[in-house]
Amino acid sequence: MNRRILALLVSGAALTAAAPAFATDMDSYYAGVHAWSHGSNGQLAVSDTKADSQEVYANYARSGQGSGELRNSSGSGTTVYSGTDTAHYVTKIQACVAIDFFPDSCTGWTYR
Repeated sequence: MNRRILALLVSGAALTAAAPAFATDMDSYYAGVHAWSHGSNGQLAVSDTKADSQEVYANYARSGQGSGELRNSSGSGTTVYSGTDTAHYVTKIQACVAIDFFPDSCTGWTYR
């Protein structure tokens, strides 16, 4: 193989590996809850959008750190935010409503 072509291939592969992962907006809606992570996906937010006395939360995963849960117990019209960590960006989210004495209701997963 020509040395120039080989050098270009190696350089291109190195640049691709060094480039940060692309960012995308993720939104997950359910009756009374909106969970999202936008831009660089370093932060997660959960809003309670319905005055029904139900707690809302988001299940999520971060790159290289596994999964977690962000709860909003503050009531209707409020939003809670996770800490910001762009090195371990949010990779998937799921909006949920906590229902007393019954299984919680959740959306499907939304992926980055």
